[in-house]
Amino acid sequence: MFTEQVYVRVCHVKSGYKDREDHIIKEFGRRGVPVNWCLDHDIADLSAEDRQSSLRLAEISLARKHIEIWQAFLATGFPFCLVFEDDVFLARNFVPRLADCLAELGPERKAVVYLGNGGNYYTPWVDLIKGKSLYPAKHSRCTDSYLLTRSAAAARCRWFNGRKFLAPIDLEVNSSDHQTGTEILWFERPIVEQGTHNGRFATSISTGRRIPLWYKRLEWGWKKYRRMIFGHTAG
Repeated sequence: MFTEQVYVRVCHVKSGYKDREDHIIKEFGRRGVPVNWCLDHDIADLSAEDRQSSLRLAEISLARKHIEIWQAFLATGFPFCLVFEDDVFLARNFVPRLADCLAELGPERKAVVYLGNGGNYYTPWVDLIKGKSLYPAKHSRCTDSYLLTRSAAAARCRWFNGRKFLAPIDLEVNSSDHQTGTEILWFERPIVEQGTHNGRFATSISTGRRIPLWYKRLEWGWKKYRRMIFGHTAG
């Protein structure tokens, strides 16, 4: 799967965050997922124009890394692009469930599939159908883990070309996908969790009030299991 179908990249930095680097190598290794870093577009690499943005430089840097991955993917012959950020935890059955995702999705659709539960977003339990993994959604579940088809990646590259960032990348892609007619799909139940959301890592972007990690873990767990039953979307 990873040699013929899926182009895999992980957003990371050239130096620093060694704990995240070590974590990804260990986590992906035990799940059988290749580790290929995207290291370009660190804060130090940003252009003068990017530095004039109202967004935090870390947010601009991350957005540039995602776009770089889409562009590099389109230069290959792979039908699918799998993108991670460097704080993810994979489910034990990640690889077989990813295979289920590919089979249900198919390469011909113009679609993005969010594999994780970023934002603790879920499709309600009563709406789940046995044997079905992909469910239409109105927005992303963050950009920590997602799968793109070639047509979806191409549409995003065209949309972002020459544009200034008005919001973080996990919000900008919602505008892109809605305006280009790209299907937004949630994978149920999620097979990835984001460490900065579930309290395993401190955030590398937000400069607001830092919540203790133990509290984030408790809060996340409460929301997670409640929303798996009743569902949750933005707005």
